[in-house]
Amino acid sequence: MDSPDVKKNKGISKDQWLVKALELLVSNGFEAVKIERLAKLLGTSRSGFYWHFKNRQDLLQHLLDFWALEYTSVLIDDLDIKKLPADKRLLSVMKMIRDHKLAKYDLAMNAWAQVDPLVDEIVQRVVKMRLDFSREIFVELGFVGDELEMRTRLFTCYHAWEGVMFADADQDKNLRLQTLRHKMFLTPSSSAGCGVQV
Repeated sequence: MDSPDVKKNKGISKDQWLVKALELLVSNGFEAVKIERLAKLLGTSRSGFYWHFKNRQDLLQHLLDFWALEYTSVLIDDLDIKKLPADKRLLSVMKMIRDHKLAKYDLAMNAWAQVDPLVDEIVQRVVKMRLDFSREIFVELGFVGDELEMRTRLFTCYHAWEGVMFADADQDKNLRLQTLRHKMFLTPSSSAGCGVQV
């Protein structure tokens, strides 16, 4: 039978370690993501860490994979969203990013990527996944050429940074602007009508 301490260590799930590590990354930077500090924040012993990770480097690798999965793949691999018509899929993506705060760790990840080439490689891969996903929607909506690329980049960038730049709590205003933004993304630029297939 396991001792109470062993049970306590086992009771902290891998995801709990990773979420706490992400929170620490945001508040104090990647250098602050240390085993002992995480254990203290989680109210467990340092030995509990080793139920899930080999060492700090293993934790950091899992942290990157967790971020890519839980804050990007969870959206682009969602079968219910994939089944929707392109215009409704676009709106659902906008809502999901905002409601679930899927971009809340992006700023910290980008800061980390500036000082670590391996992290930068993963961040760039995630950005490409997001761009490819957005581009596919706009292709289905009939956009081509520069109209397509402008919408792809604008949509991806805006929704990655909205929570950082516009962190107000006026939900009614946010919903109104979301509706207007959705309409804008669906409407061809008047000066570039040739950018949409007819």
